[in-house]
Amino acid sequence: MIKDLILRFNCNSVFDPSEGGKTTRDVVNGINIHLKKGIIYEGRDLMSGFDILTSKLPKEQFDLIWYHPPYWDIIHYSDDKRDLSNCQNLDEYEQKLNISCERLFKTVKTKGVLAVLIGDKRKNGNYDVLMRKLLTNTKIGQLKALIIKIQHNTKSSYRKYNSINPFFIPIKHEYCLIPFRV
Repeated sequence: MIKDLILRFNCNSVFDPSEGGKTTRDVVNGINIHLKKGIIYEGRDLMSGFDILTSKLPKEQFDLIWYHPPYWDIIHYSDDKRDLSNCQNLDEYEQKLNISCERLFKTVKTKGVLAVLIGDKRKNGNYDVLMRKLLTNTKIGQLKALIIKIQHNTKSSYRKYNSINPFFIPIKHEYCLIPFRV
């Protein structure tokens, strides 16, 4: 998906503020090598000291910001209190997610894209749409697209739920919100 977005929007610069395993960096390097491009890449992560909510953002602006934030209360990434996966409740998570996206949007070039990849969460019989408030946040530009991405090898794919709840449907998708700076 990252490759498709970079090529579709003819991006010359990409920023990943939560690069984790550095997939975005690898994709940009691959495009640069195989398609003879010169795309500039910058990546940061909480594990290397970058706090999405308070750290200084890059001075330059980017054509694409790829943001795949930690999901609240699904995968525990760290013991750091600044880690969005450690929020105490959904309201806190949504507030921090919105603030992080608003901050990131300030580094999007005119006609640039902020791509936010995020899924939903189900726990204790509750289904939470983690990006529900992000959809109506006008401080992150005009929403131009919402891509639904199929997830493979999810934990719920390997469990049998019929005895617990015959109406349970595993979550096998994520959303990629695409707001533009107009």
